[in-house]
Amino acid sequence: MEDSDSSISISSLVCHEDCADLDAKDGYNGDRELFLIHKDANFLEIEEEYIEKLVSRESSCSSSTYCDNSSITSEDWFKCSRSDAIQWILKNKIYFRFSCRTAYLAVTYFDRFCLRRSIDKEKLWAFRLLSIACLSLAAKMEECRPPSLSEFQVEEYEFSCNAIQRMELLVLTTLEWRMSSITPFEYLNYFTSKFKCKDGSKDLMHKSLRNIFATSEAINVMDQRPSTVALAAVLAAYNEGLTEELVESKISTLSLCGSLEKEHVYACYNAMNQRLASSDLSADCPSVNDAIEVMDSTSFTANGNKRRRLQLPNFH
Repeated sequence: MEDSDSSISISSLVCHEDCADLDAKDGYNGDRELFLIHKDANFLEIEEEYIEKLVSRESSCSSSTYCDNSSITSEDWFKCSRSDAIQWILKNKIYFRFSCRTAYLAVTYFDRFCLRRSIDKEKLWAFRLLSIACLSLAAKMEECRPPSLSEFQVEEYEFSCNAIQRMELLVLTTLEWRMSSITPFEYLNYFTSKFKCKDGSKDLMHKSLRNIFATSEAINVMDQRPSTVALAAVLAAYNEGLTEELVESKISTLSLCGSLEKEHVYACYNAMNQRLASSDLSADCPSVNDAIEVMDSTSFTANGNKRRRLQLPNFH
């Protein structure tokens, strides 16, 4: 997985993005403060408008856009290597105390890359190098103080910083420098507010986060829309015994139910329950539960006393 250009400067790795397309289409102001919401009677209506706009923009992030290597990604050896890569990402999420968004974004980069480029079965080291590059790029997108490349924990291999930088550039070019992405976390506050839990909203949020990451280890995150994953995660956290009819009934209570694919939500809901019930998750994948900290749950449920600021991810 070599790149022919040997002259790579660090400054060339910076992704220059703006939201010109959003401003042109929707008329929002240039500082990207799309909604400045005061806690009044119009709060719910404006939040639902924001959620509907997110859902409408998800089509550009579906797996149908990146289906070149779908046959390879379905093979057992690839699934095993991918699972190991995701566990490494979650392990380093814990080590660096990264946010949930950072870890999930790294998984998204990994899956998008593998749907466009092949990795030889014999070159398992390439999966680890790709994991490092994806997590490093995600940290640069999300974290205030991303770690230096030399700080990433790699026990099995020894990669130079230059090798990691070259892989970062390969990821950036493969993904066409489109590094902003809608994730399931943008929807969690909205969906958890719709389904009450006897143990409280924080417990519902914690379980939802666990469900999202548990599923991401087993299923390519590009196979389902972020809104589908988020809703399925919340429903599975709310009640693990819902029938297809009950799931559809829950979805029908949402104002944007027409934008949600009910059969996909139920399929994802079932996959989450099966994953959580499997012995593999509890015995071999402790990183899922360890990666979800109390601070992660509260970061999604915290409400400001005066106002909330909602922003759409910027695309170009």
